[in-house]
Amino acid sequence: MADYDVIICGAGSGGGFLAGEIAPHASVLLLDAGPHIGGAAQPGVGSDERRRFSTQINLGHYLPDSLESNRGRAFFAYPMYMTVANPIQATVQREARVVGGGSFINVGAWLRPRLVDWDGFVEATEVDGWTKELFEPHFQKAEQIFHVHRDPREVWNKASVLYESIALGMGIPVFENASNRFHCIYCGHRLDAGMPCKYDALMSTTVTQIPKAIEHGAVLHDNATVQRIDIENHRATGVTYVRNGEAITARANKLVVASAGAIGTPALLSSSGVNHVNDNVGRHLRAHPGIPMDVLLPGDDWNTDRGYQWNCFHFLMGNGEPQDTLIFASAGFPAVTPWVASAVGTYGRSYKDLMRKFPQRAGAFLFNLKPNVKGRVVGGIEGPVIQYYAADSSGLLEPKMLGELAAGARQVWDIYRQMGAIAAFPNPNDPASVFHQSLTLFVVTSGALHPQSTCRAGRSRETSVVDTNCMSHDIENLMCCDASVIPDHISSNPNALIMAIASRASDFVITEILGKSLPPAGGTS
Repeated sequence: MADYDVIICGAGSGGGFLAGEIAPHASVLLLDAGPHIGGAAQPGVGSDERRRFSTQINLGHYLPDSLESNRGRAFFAYPMYMTVANPIQATVQREARVVGGGSFINVGAWLRPRLVDWDGFVEATEVDGWTKELFEPHFQKAEQIFHVHRDPREVWNKASVLYESIALGMGIPVFENASNRFHCIYCGHRLDAGMPCKYDALMSTTVTQIPKAIEHGAVLHDNATVQRIDIENHRATGVTYVRNGEAITARANKLVVASAGAIGTPALLSSSGVNHVNDNVGRHLRAHPGIPMDVLLPGDDWNTDRGYQWNCFHFLMGNGEPQDTLIFASAGFPAVTPWVASAVGTYGRSYKDLMRKFPQRAGAFLFNLKPNVKGRVVGGIEGPVIQYYAADSSGLLEPKMLGELAAGARQVWDIYRQMGAIAAFPNPNDPASVFHQSLTLFVVTSGALHPQSTCRAGRSRETSVVDTNCMSHDIENLMCCDASVIPDHISSNPNALIMAIASRASDFVITEILGKSLPPAGGTS
């Protein structure tokens, strides 16, 4: 049986970041259920392996391993029940199954939580130490590692430039989007979410922290499905995982970290029996239900097939105050209608031809940030089931979500209409019954975006699974480090906060678990 100081289950945004920080101080085993798409990082060029993987990802990679399987080479697909009025209908929630996790396939938009979110954490779980001020150095560290910067205006598409100008004229504060991309060639031909960057410009843990961990001696086992965390006398002692058909047990002398995401981590804890000692495991699921909005503009010189796509963002405004809907603009046709891209792939000639065929198409993507919905993940690692009832017994979205998404769509349409837009999909001018049904169908067929809070941090085991340092209330030497520990829903994409959580957790592991000293301020581990 192999022994390590620390075993990390999940090499995504949280686990991959953590590994890079603690590997210089400890022996680390990093496990992930998906493949490691290797090759030296070459931002702006890409490795042969990642270019090939990215180009071919829609040519079979999204097919399940078998008719009975809920997973494929690069994804997990879990049933998610979203409609109270139709409790037997489930949509599919896809989660990344690849080394790098969500950081490898996300949009690359970098937003921090708002002040109201930090207050919400305390209100939800009375968690200590989760404040904007105390997390600030961890955001700064992550932003340095991932080359976070504002999108340069010279590569904005023309639709974004005019969208910003009109929105500002309407009194809507608009912000330049920040991105964790480096040496981007602005090809515009990467679907914004759910796909990797074939040119290594998206700064994921795959090309940053994980290579750093391996350089310092960490062992990475990909295609390794963790079956359970081994627990003896309420103490995590190691893990059992399956790789290449062989069941392997490894021992952790100091720490086991569950970092399989907001769906995978509670499922792993349930497979390990932790749900029997803490009923909060898998509960309190929060998410950001979203809708794409596609518009038809006059002419064909909008340049939406180039650049970063999501150049700017704003919040739905009401009575002069930001509301709980986040709006990204402006994007090309396939980037706001991903099911279209699924028919032609997301790279190659057919995809590029589709982008060029519809140069008059632009749009936005709307995330509802704080709906009145709290879901749950039940079941173990082999077959988790998700309950997230976005639509109530009326068959429509719950009132707060419906009202805010409808208002957001109308606000987006008002902006595009002043740009000369001819039509919008969904169309705010449709009869309310049709418009509201369209919004509902978009949400309940798309799953819950940005899942979080299923093993949330808090003061007490009565309301949470882990403490302020992400350590289990109930099981010694067990940590959770991913979106599952976020105490309550946030007003931003979760990527930046996950990285900051992992940075903060790494300080705790280095000093309190491993008994080592932190590097000087401004240095790296």
